[in-house]
Amino acid sequence: MFGLNRLGVQSRFILLMLPVALGSILAIGWIGYQSARSAITATVQNHLQSLRASKTIALQTTLDSIRSQVISLSDGRMAVDAMRAFKQGYRGLADARLTPEQEQTLREYYATEYIPKLRAALGGNPDPEQYLPADPMERYLQYHYVLPAAAEEDRRAEEKSARADRGEGAPSEVAAPEASPFGEAHIALRERFGRAAMLFGYEDMLLIDENTLEIVYSLKKRPDLATSLRDGPYASTNLARAAVALSRAGERDAYQIVDIEPYRPALGKSVGFAVSPIFDGSDMVGMLALEFPVEQITKLLTGNMQWQAEGMGETGECYLVGPDFTMRSRSRFMMENPQGFVADLRRSALATAVVDQIERQGNVLNTLPVKTFSVEQALQGREGITTTNDYRGMPVLSSYGPLDLESLRWAVIAEMDIAEAFRPIRSYARNALLAATALALATSILALVSSRLLVRPLEKLTNAAKRIGHGELDVRVDLQSRDEFGELAVVFNEMANNLRLQRGELEERARENQELLLNILPASAVELRRDGDAKATRQFADVTVLVAEFHGLDGQQGGLSDTQRLSLLSDVISACDEAAERCGVEKMRAVGAVYLAVCGLSVTRPDHAARVMLFAQEVSHLATAFSKEHGATISVSMGINSGPVVGGVVGRFKFRYDLWGETVAIASRLAEQGAGAIRVTRPVVERLGDLYTFLGPTDVEVRGRGSVPVWRLQS
Repeated sequence: MFGLNRLGVQSRFILLMLPVALGSILAIGWIGYQSARSAITATVQNHLQSLRASKTIALQTTLDSIRSQVISLSDGRMAVDAMRAFKQGYRGLADARLTPEQEQTLREYYATEYIPKLRAALGGNPDPEQYLPADPMERYLQYHYVLPAAAEEDRRAEEKSARADRGEGAPSEVAAPEASPFGEAHIALRERFGRAAMLFGYEDMLLIDENTLEIVYSLKKRPDLATSLRDGPYASTNLARAAVALSRAGERDAYQIVDIEPYRPALGKSVGFAVSPIFDGSDMVGMLALEFPVEQITKLLTGNMQWQAEGMGETGECYLVGPDFTMRSRSRFMMENPQGFVADLRRSALATAVVDQIERQGNVLNTLPVKTFSVEQALQGREGITTTNDYRGMPVLSSYGPLDLESLRWAVIAEMDIAEAFRPIRSYARNALLAATALALATSILALVSSRLLVRPLEKLTNAAKRIGHGELDVRVDLQSRDEFGELAVVFNEMANNLRLQRGELEERARENQELLLNILPASAVELRRDGDAKATRQFADVTVLVAEFHGLDGQQGGLSDTQRLSLLSDVISACDEAAERCGVEKMRAVGAVYLAVCGLSVTRPDHAARVMLFAQEVSHLATAFSKEHGATISVSMGINSGPVVGGVVGRFKFRYDLWGETVAIASRLAEQGAGAIRVTRPVVERLGDLYTFLGPTDVEVRGRGSVPVWRLQS
């Protein structure tokens, strides 16, 4: 005590302050570590959750698109005509027989080519007689179609890359062996089916008899052609079960997304199908099955194998698991290191036969079992995040959730190794410890030359200023002192409050301006003005333009005053606006009784022509409905054209967005040809010829272009 009394005030202050400072450092460091641990853990979990949710939405969108396409194609005229033609041709071959030499050739194909390849892909010892069709007519079709297709498989594989380089599509199908009704139907429809498969990216297209469940047509001519999915060699497949279910349902818009499985006619390749019934009027005449590429799902889940670019690090991945607890997508670890992955599986408790099958087929689809807690929860319809051991036996942070497809459910799993997920926490702890040690030394030195009472207010003000610099305008500095620091804190708080109010006002004005621009301009025009180039124009390479001219809304319409006619015109234009919104079409302008709309401008849409045609039909129905409702004679003439346009903002102070170009001019000219018709040009007919019936062509004179062939939509 005597020694302490002999020390000066400054020394005693230092001796009193050091324990407090060091204790504060330790407490703050520990709190910071806990906070950082919680924050980093939440960040990793949120990232996995958001990634899994986004992948689920993308998968759902992709499969919904496949569903819409199979329903649309099965409801089209092409599918109906093809189904009837092939069924008739199929029945016409009831007495067809192969010669003994041809029978022997077919048996040799199964015994020496198909069965060995199937055995190499799936293992086991399949019997050729089990897969060889029993019916003579079925063998006849397989000899004349399946065998030539198999013989050309190697040649087509060699030419595939060359065709891709030349920009060519899929090769033509195998030619018909004779001038039978089946062969004639095959010749007439093979190019249309091949083009449809190429445009929509489907691997195969099948036509199935609704009664016998016989596959009467196959685009790829695999061994399932001319076999029955009810009692044939492939009756135990998921495709067969879906076909049976649809044949019993008998509903026009029914469909089935068939679970991915190793499909034996595809030599054990894992495939999935989308199936929908084909109706001719009220009669179900068959079913259409589309084989969608599984690799498309793999690319979506892996971000085209760009895991690190998606924030998945070195061990993160997102994959699918089916209701049988096996993988429905590829494993990242096998894609990156196949030999090492298989070697790890052999060292695990996994059955040798399963590992052999994975190595044989070169992937884990429908083979690798994944029965973890996450998968079980997801298949029960739950979603969440947990820590568990993955299919490699490694501890992982796992986000899980279901993907419901009505007819089946998949589990969507996003995972990352715990060692990598929590690596930032360990790194932070190490850095925090080093920083705390350094800070303790620094505090000891600073305590000799400065007063803590002066440092703390400055630290608070500095930290608050930094937070304001980073955009946190709700910062407030609390200093109870009445000295200069206290006054500075009051001024600082007033400044922060004023900045917050000003930013709120600026954000509100920006939002109002943005909403105003979006109400009067398309999104593409708003982007031009946001970039500071209000006079700029933009080229659009491929859009579809509609010009509609209403008749019967002018002064010649009897029984209506000027005010009533104006109100009626406003109602018609508003109804057109609502129809455009439903069809995904943009309204450009409405001048008097002329309405200009476009699709494919602000949002790129591959089906812009189809959307505009749907909108045109709705406008035609609107004109008829308004005529009946108001006792007026209202008609509309419409012109539709597809091609390039130029869009830009017109005016400097009072502006609007407009389109120019030959595409718009031709559509306007077609709208002047007379009421009650929808007239289209060649580009529209080429896009929609399979979906609509067009009459024509007739020639229409267009100023500056000359004579233009024009078609009229059959009503």
